Amino acid sequence: MSDDPDLDQLREATDHGDRLDEAAGADVYEDLRESMVEYLEEIDEGGRQKTVSVWDGDIAARMAALEDHPEHLQAHGEALREELDLDGTEPPDRSEVLRLALRLGLREAAPDNMETAQKAKQDHATRGL
Repeated sequence: MSDDPDLDQLREATDHGDRLDEAAGADVYEDLRESMVEYLEEIDEGGRQKTVSVWDGDIAARMAALEDHPEHLQAHGEALREELDLDGTEPPDRSEVLRLALRLGLREAAPDNMETAQKAKQDHATRGL
């Protein structure tokens, strides 16, 4: 280390190990994106289901209660739409609330993964063009 903290910081930022680590991370996301594109194609061809299942009693109870109180279900759905910058003309249903909650959770927990998913959707949409 030198007496110049700015120089030390610059050295750390330009360290070759960091670049290699970044390149390795990019390869991991590329593999993930390609897998997502393949699964999107399988879904389109009917070889894979669109449904996702979870086993969670607390969520099941909450969703059942929300369905009993449509005004609360709608409030949850509209809040999720707003957080995800989405529009909707129909009142949100159970499926939409769950789908949006899952997307929001994944976006918050793994934003790089959501960016990869968006790129995969774009790749899939343009693959046949």
